[in-house]
Amino acid sequence: MDKLKGKKVLVFGDSIMFGSGNGGFGVGEYLERDLGMQCLKYAIGGARIGFKEGKSWVPEQIIKALGEGAEADYIVFDGFTNDCNISEGATEPDVPLGEIPAGYDCPDVYALEREGSEFSPCFQSVIYTLLSRFPKAKILFIRPHNMGRRDDKLQRLYGERAIEICKKWGVPYVDLYSESGMNTFIPLHRDLFTFDSYGWGRGDCTHPNAAGYELKYMPLIESALARL
Repeated sequence: MDKLKGKKVLVFGDSIMFGSGNGGFGVGEYLERDLGMQCLKYAIGGARIGFKEGKSWVPEQIIKALGEGAEADYIVFDGFTNDCNISEGATEPDVPLGEIPAGYDCPDVYALEREGSEFSPCFQSVIYTLLSRFPKAKILFIRPHNMGRRDDKLQRLYGERAIEICKKWGVPYVDLYSESGMNTFIPLHRDLFTFDSYGWGRGDCTHPNAAGYELKYMPLIESALARL
């Protein structure tokens, strides 16, 4: 792990990357504390890979970092948990899954259209932009845990699609859904590993608390970074 000390890491994504269930102490802060990395966090709760009005958009997080001249030795990001969410009163996910565009002639995030935004082409553009705009950085995608507040079929569908696109572009990933053992459909896991965000007297299934990060998330993420 010594090779990571002092390295610059950019963090993009949603509330899980931000640390919303842990007082804002998220993945980047753990990397600073545990490994001595230097973190710049652009992740925002509620962010989506595809555009949805009124919500943070991961492509805009990347544009902001580029506009600020951010430098990176490593990049850690997530995204799709909110894309596959079905908002109250709706019958379809907030951002349609879409299809993976063929080939490798890909627009970067500056060229993405908000209207008709779909997850798969936006995710591919996010990866293309990270690879092309930060060519020296090592990139790691984080697929989150099995969430009891997301449709089981949809979170598997979007998660597998994200991994398929990572494989297409040769981007390493950590599959916490399959490898962490954290499944918040199980009430014990829900209450041990996620925060009571809504005052329900139980975990919210989605946002890791300190135990969720320290026992389930960070060991796998830190180990993956050390292997890059």
